[in-house]
Amino acid sequence: MPTTAPDLPPELARPAAASPAGLRADRVLGRLRGAEPGPTLLLVAGLHGNEPAGVEGLRRVFAALADGAGAGLRGEAVGLAGNLAALAERKRFLREDLNRMWRHDRLELVRTAAAEGMPLEAEEAELAGLAAALARAIGEARGPVVVLDLHTTSAGGPSFGVLEDTLANRELAFALPAPLVLGLEEEIVGIMTHHLADRGYVTLGYEAGQHDDPASSDRAEAAAWIVLEAAGVLPPGRPEVERSRRRLAPESRGLPAVAEVRHRHAIAPGDAFEMAPGFRNFERVEAGQALAWDRRGPVHAPDDGLLLMPLYQAQGDDGFFLVRRVRPVWLELSRVLRRLRLERLLPALPGVRRHPELPGSFLVDRRVARWAALELFHLLGFRRRGPAGERYLVMTRRLERGSHPHAPRSS
Repeated sequence: MPTTAPDLPPELARPAAASPAGLRADRVLGRLRGAEPGPTLLLVAGLHGNEPAGVEGLRRVFAALADGAGAGLRGEAVGLAGNLAALAERKRFLREDLNRMWRHDRLELVRTAAAEGMPLEAEEAELAGLAAALARAIGEARGPVVVLDLHTTSAGGPSFGVLEDTLANRELAFALPAPLVLGLEEEIVGIMTHHLADRGYVTLGYEAGQHDDPASSDRAEAAAWIVLEAAGVLPPGRPEVERSRRRLAPESRGLPAVAEVRHRHAIAPGDAFEMAPGFRNFERVEAGQALAWDRRGPVHAPDDGLLLMPLYQAQGDDGFFLVRRVRPVWLELSRVLRRLRLERLLPALPGVRRHPELPGSFLVDRRVARWAALELFHLLGFRRRGPAGERYLVMTRRLERGSHPHAPRSS
C-alpha cells in the first residue's frame, strides 16, 4: 500500500460545514483512531434505506473495537451510515437512489446548492452529508484510504463481493472468502465505490445476503472484521477475524471464486416488471428460460449463466444480471499484461485509436475491431464507458494505486 493518502477529489475537498447534514452524529456509526499512522478504512452501510443489516453489523464491530478489540490498531477506522432519511423509513430511497448519484457534475451541483443555502431534495441532502463526512475522514487520513461499502439484496442466496477490476482492489477482495463479481460498474452509473475508485482509492463492495435475513448482519460484521485486517488497520491473528473467515467460507463452496457481469436487464417506470418467484443469487439459468414478466410478456434469459440480484422489491431499475465464471488463468494473465503496460500497443490494432478528449482512453470501432476487443481491453485494465450496444466503445484505463499482501484464490 502507498505510504501517503491520495489527493482529495476536488468535489469532496470542501469544509464539512458546507453541508448541513455533514456533522450529524447519527451518520457516524463509529470512529477509532490508532496511536500510530496507518491506513484509513472507511466502512459505509445503508446507502439504501431498506438495507439496515450493514448498519447493525458495523455497530457491533465498533462496539467490540471500543471494548478492547481495537488494541494495536494503526491508522483509523470510520463507520458511516448512508441514507439516514430512507433508513428511518426502511425504503430503498425517498426520491432518488443515493447510490446512483455519485457523479462529479452532480456532486458539484449539490455542494454549491448546499453552500448557498438552497433547498435540497431528500437524497441531495444525504449526498451532501455523506460526501462531507467522507471528505473529513479522507482529509484527516495519515496513510492510504480504503473503502468497504456494505449492502444486501432483495433475493436470497450467498453473499458476494463487488469490485472494480484494479490489481489493488483484487488483492483486498481476495481476503474475503466469498465469490467476487467484476464489471458491475460498467452497467450502473453513479455508484459511490466507482466514484472513489476512479480517483485512486482502494474500494470493495459487499452484498451480505437478503435484506431481512438476520444472518445478513452477521455476514456484514464478518466482512468488516476481515477487511479491517486485510487493509492493515488491525494486526493479523485476531480471533474475531478468524471466526469471521470460518463464518463466511462454507457458503462459497461450489461457487466461482470470480465472475464477470455479461448482461443487465434494465427496467423503466411503466414496464410492470415482475420477477418469477424463487430465484436466488448465483442460481444457474439457461438461454431462453423465462425469468420474469413485464407489460410485453415473458422476459427470457438471453444466454446461459448465473443469475445475480433478481429484483424482488418495489424500487430499483435493475431487473437482474447474468454473470459467468472467470477462470484463474485469465486473472493471472491480466496481472502480467498490466505489469508490462502493453496498452501502448493498442493503437496498432485495427479500429482502435486514442480518444481525442479523454486522457487514458481509446475509441474502439466495433465494425472494424475484432469481437475480442472488449475482452482484450479488460485484460489490460480498461473499463467500458457508456452502453455496449453503440458502434464506438469508449474504453478508459482504471486507475491503479496501492497493493495488499493477498494472492488470488483458485476456484
